[in-house]
Parts: sequence; C-alpha cells; structure tokens
Amino acid sequence: MTKLITTSAELDRLCRDIEQSSWVALDTEFERVRTFFPRLCLIQIATQDQVACIDPLAKMDLVGLVQVLSSTGPMKILHAARQDIEVLHHGLGILPKPLFDTQIAAALCGHGEQVSYAQLVKSLCGVSLSKQYTRAEWSRRPLSEGEIRYAIDDVRYLGELYRQLHQELGQRGRLDWAEEDFQELASGRSIESGATIAVRKVQAASRRFDRTGQSVAHVLARWREEMARRDDRPREWVLPLEAILQIAQERPASHHHICLLSGLSEGNARRWSQEILAAVQRGQREADNYVPLPPPRRPDAQEKALGNRLWQCLQVLCEQGDLPTASVARRDDIRQLAIGDRNLPLLRGWRERFAGAELLALAEAETISRNC
Repeated sequence: MTKLITTSAELDRLCRDIEQSSWVALDTEFERVRTFFPRLCLIQIATQDQVACIDPLAKMDLVGLVQVLSSTGPMKILHAARQDIEVLHHGLGILPKPLFDTQIAAALCGHGEQVSYAQLVKSLCGVSLSKQYTRAEWSRRPLSEGEIRYAIDDVRYLGELYRQLHQELGQRGRLDWAEEDFQELASGRSIESGATIAVRKVQAASRRFDRTGQSVAHVLARWREEMARRDDRPREWVLPLEAILQIAQERPASHHHICLLSGLSEGNARRWSQEILAAVQRGQREADNYVPLPPPRRPDAQEKALGNRLWQCLQVLCEQGDLPTASVARRDDIRQLAIGDRNLPLLRGWRERFAGAELLALAEAETISRNC
C-alpha cells in the first residue's frame, strides 16, 4: 500500500522524521480552474527514509507541518518550484527555505532549458515515469491507489537529483550562481508581482485610447483584481479583458447600456453593473491625474543591429559555458540593453560576471562610437 496521511498522529510522526533529515523533497497537486487562488489538494513529501502524501483536505492540524517546512533546518528540494511556492504560500502561509530547485540547477549544469522532472529522472536516474494521471482531479476523494503512487513518484527521485546536481554544480563552480537564483525564488517576489502584471496588461491593451479611456480601463483593472481576490474567482470570470476595453471605450452610463455590451455575460452584467458604473465614473473623474504607461521604446536601425550583435555574443558565451541563453537573459532583455536600459537581471549577480559586464562594455563602446 502507498502511504496517504490523513490523521494528525500520522502527520506528527512524519514531521519528526523531517526534523531529523538533512533534506526534504516537496511537491504539490492543486486545482485552479474555477478559483483565483490555487487550491492545495495534496502535498508529497520524501526524506532519506520515507515517501508519503499528505491530504490537506482531511480534517487534521497542519501546524506541525507548517513549522517544519518554515524552519531553516532541512533543505527543501523542489522541481520547477515557482507554482509550488505560490501554492504553499497561499495554502499554508509559508515560503520554504532554504530551497534547491532541480530545474534551475539542471540548466546551470548543462541539461537544457526548463527540463522536465520526468526527463531529468530518465537522464540521471535511468527511470521512466508514468504519465497516466497527469490530468487527475486532485480535489476528488477518495484518491485511487494509482493516483497516490503517481503523486509520490514526483518526489521519490528528488533526493537523488539533488545529490547529483549539487555535486555537478560544485564541480562547475556554480553553486553560488544557483544559490542566488534559489534565494530570489524563495523570496516570494514573483507572487507579489502577479497583480501588477495583470493591471499593466490592461494598461498596455488600452494604450490606443484617449486619456479618459485609459483611466477608466485602469480603474476597472484594479477593481477586477479586488473582486477576483475577494470572491476567489479567476479574473476573466469577473470581467474579461475584452469587456474592460469595450467599457473603457463606450463608458456606459446606465444598467441598460451595460447589458448591451457584447463582451459581458448576462449574469455578470446583472451582478456587477452598479460597481462597473461606479468604476467608469471614478475613471472619468481621475482622468486628469492618470499617468499612462510610457509607449514602448522602439529601437532605431542601429540599435536593432546592436541588439543582434549582443544576442550573438551572448549565444557564443552560453555555448562556451554550456548554458541555455534563457538562463542568462531573454531576447527582450538584450533589446533593452541595446536601447540603453541598465536595470536588468543580466547586469546583476552571477549573470553580470558571466556575460553582462562584457555585453555592457560592447553596448557602451558602440554607443560612444556612434555619438562621436
């Protein structure tokens, strides 16, 4: 039988084992189709001595688990941890530290960009994992024996991946590189940026509108964020982007007008009409003080050529260093560097030492030459 923990006594015994372990492997199963926040449905745990699934939907006290996963004791090992960190932060209120992400480590060790857990297990452990339950409904109970085995396999090999990748990072002299990225990931800053990104997406989509239209769109985006969080509903279920843009253009002044909008469902029109009208009025009042997003800076022909040369230089450096270019910089970052942006991850930490300083010197030399 596979191990599914559903009682506080079982969980307490597992937590004591975790406390005595030098590392703990973690994974989560969650659902997010109908909600704003991810719903934590399963927590998979592995230590040197055991593997188990914890059922957070069972009626048991999770305080002991929260404490042991919040402690700075055992290393927390995850693969492609960004979503799991958000899930654990919302479900348990924790940011697991210290952290080791095997996907990040694999990229720094030359195993490719965003390599999957299954690919890495096959490559480093010689084991082929089943894909049978990839689309399982993890909130459904009871879970089948096969589903539990599948979930447990997601942590069963993380300890061995950690051992091999940690050793390889040391041999390549890149442990400090990985630690920089792990600390940034564990900080939770990527979770906090979600609301800003969603609002900016609306602002960018409304750039072609006049100032009043942009102001209305911005107010509607912020209102949607509040409602989605309050009601735990996906943003698009509250107010689709198409509807926001249509409202910002037409600026309806009555419930009847709102009901005629093609981008808004009949149910949402009935439910949200008063709030939408209030947001429209607020956006109109605040239009004079609204600060639009600056238009995207379009590079001229010389800057485009410089960006291409910088990208080619980065590709050569990454090939020599056995690194995927995406681990160092995105193509957009290189374009920004070419037009004068200096607030880039490429120009900080190990990325600056590996490639950023050289690319910056090349960019500035060409800029000086052009201006002479």
